[in-house]
Amino acid sequence: MTFNIDYFDPRLLTGVINRRPLKSDIFATFFKRRPPSNVELFELHVKTRSISMLPTITNHAPGTMRKGDVTDVSAVKAPRFRPKRAFMAADRFKNPAGVSPYDPAANAVDRAVAEDMDLHREEIDFALEIMCCQAMVHGKIKLFDVVEAAGPQLTFTVDFKRPDNHNIVLSGSALWSDRDSDLQGQVDEWNLMIQEETGYGATDLLLGKNAWKAFRKHHDVEDDLDNKGIDVGHLAPKIGSKFKGKWNGLNIWVIVGSYIDLDGTVNNYLDPECTLLVARDAASVIEFGLPVDVDCQGPVEIFSKAFKQEDPSGVFSIAESRPLAWPKQPGWTVRAKVV
Repeated sequence: MTFNIDYFDPRLLTGVINRRPLKSDIFATFFKRRPPSNVELFELHVKTRSISMLPTITNHAPGTMRKGDVTDVSAVKAPRFRPKRAFMAADRFKNPAGVSPYDPAANAVDRAVAEDMDLHREEIDFALEIMCCQAMVHGKIKLFDVVEAAGPQLTFTVDFKRPDNHNIVLSGSALWSDRDSDLQGQVDEWNLMIQEETGYGATDLLLGKNAWKAFRKHHDVEDDLDNKGIDVGHLAPKIGSKFKGKWNGLNIWVIVGSYIDLDGTVNNYLDPECTLLVARDAASVIEFGLPVDVDCQGPVEIFSKAFKQEDPSGVFSIAESRPLAWPKQPGWTVRAKVV
């Protein structure tokens, strides 16, 4: 069967990849996806204590608060993710497990391009999940660029200016490992801090694995954690497995695992000794900038195309996305080291 590259035009592949199921994890679910934009530069407007910030003029000029204060929040270009995959001619004669080598209707190139769309989607959604994680847990996003002969370089840090008092370190008898600590009182106090900043109450409590161990054994929790009627049927299995029930009006999640930054640094999604209190209803969004490709005809979450190379013979597929996770109310989370 002859491979027809014209069939896999950018319009078709872009339509296919944007209809593939989302493969992101829990952090991205706290952000509302905005329609794709036809710009690549976003002026970050954030709200702190109900004071609206004016937009910045350049990437370096400070924004001005209406009350005359000065801040460092900047206009930011949407990061650019562009994974590329090759399908070389020799691969046409290979059949993966489960595919009959005697099926003349099976075109290995067609199959590989379809699989590539899923893999591109997975890689882009994973990068977006990390971005959402950093925005929630640290109140900042680190942006890297790969410089020829120098490797990955940290080029910019987007600081959303989470209030300093929303970063808490407990000690002594306040630690959750101390059964006499006032765990419920602490969480209620943090909830009020979030309400003061955003106008919304906390909805979810995310726990590192050691924080979870102390939490579930604490006398403020052990008799009140409702985990008998957990209904996770509407959740993806990867997300549903993290849900541990409800307590004090909050959804309880346990977060484990790590990821590797482009500079090789291993980071926990959430430090094992920490917890993160979140107001899901606060204004936090994911914006999508315009992909930088001459074949991209307009705003889209993910753009994709394929092209053929004659020597060495092969087919390549490319996907590009320009997402930016944006907590418009940076006081929507409280991060605390509790054990």
